[in-house]
Amino acid sequence: MVRLVREGVKPTPVTLSVGDGANDVPMIQEAQVGVGIAGREGRQAVNNSDFAIGQFSYLQRLLLVHGRWNYRRVCKFTLFTFWRNAVQVLLIFFYTFVSGYSGTSIFEDWIRLSFNF
Repeated sequence: MVRLVREGVKPTPVTLSVGDGANDVPMIQEAQVGVGIAGREGRQAVNNSDFAIGQFSYLQRLLLVHGRWNYRRVCKFTLFTFWRNAVQVLLIFFYTFVSGYSGTSIFEDWIRLSFNF
């Protein structure tokens, strides 16, 4: 089912599968995000998943709370990276006027290359 959704829907969605037994392992492995629920059927789903929870009732908190926290962290990181690079470009731009268009660099080449790591 997950493969049909990934191949048949455009644009390609991010898929999440939830399983609680050995019969759900292929579905969990096919999805981009797999959640295994430890239960009576054993731990096969938990061993093959990205996230493991103890009960189905924990799924709501996992998706809504932790998913939102992760989304906010990614947004902050993206904005930080953008503004960090914007500051570097502005420094280089204004140094061009200060140096009298001489072509000298305010930063060494290795600093500019390693700035985004």
